[in-house]
Parts: sequence; C-alpha cells; structure tokens
Amino acid sequence: MNLKLIALFISTFAFAGGLFSDKRMSADAIKSLRTNNTINCKNLRKNITSKVYSRDDGSAKRLTADGKKMQGNWRVTENGQHCVDWGEHERCTPVVDQGNGTYQKIEGDKPRAEFTVTEGNPNNL
Repeated sequence: MNLKLIALFISTFAFAGGLFSDKRMSADAIKSLRTNNTINCKNLRKNITSKVYSRDDGSAKRLTADGKKMQGNWRVTENGQHCVDWGEHERCTPVVDQGNGTYQKIEGDKPRAEFTVTEGNPNNL
C-alpha cells in the first residue's frame, strides 16, 4: 500500500512538472515580451503587487504598491530563465504563458508570481 502512495505522489509531481514545461516560454519570447514594456506583477506568495519596466539595456525599475522605487537588472538565459536582481541576489525562473494574456513565473513546481504586460512605460519608471 505504501508503494501505491509513493507512485501516486511521484506521478502527480511528474505530471505537474510536465504541465509547466510544455508551456514554458523561450528565451526570445521572454525578451520580446519584457523588453521596453511594463510588467504588472503580483507576487502570489506574499500577495503584493508591483510594476516593473524592463529596458533593452538590461536595467529595470520597479514601483511597489506602497510607492517605493527600486533599480535593478534583468536578463534572460539561453535556456529561457528570466533573471532579476534588485540588489540582494539574482533570482532566475522560467516563465509560463497562460494563454489568456497572463503569465506566471514558476519556482520549483509552483507559480511564484503572475503578471500581465502593458506596452511601453506609462508609469515613467
């Protein structure tokens, strides 16, 4: 009986990983989506929102919900990991297209953040 539970557990996580992996965006698609656009982001773990403008030179500016502005850097790895560093440490995650105008950054086997994209820099970041 324990073997059945273990097999169920393994197949569940293997399936979940498969769901994310077949929707992961390519490096070129992530660059195209983010470059010179504003990301309207919600951190799903902390339940906080922010706006991030990603410039084509690799710099980024972030506006938190409480009005704090931060400067950082962003890049995309060859294998499609979106990386951002706000001065503490760089965090890299794959991006998944939800197919409805929303995207998710995945960490481990769970969505870390969900975002939509606004063209340009309407918040003057």
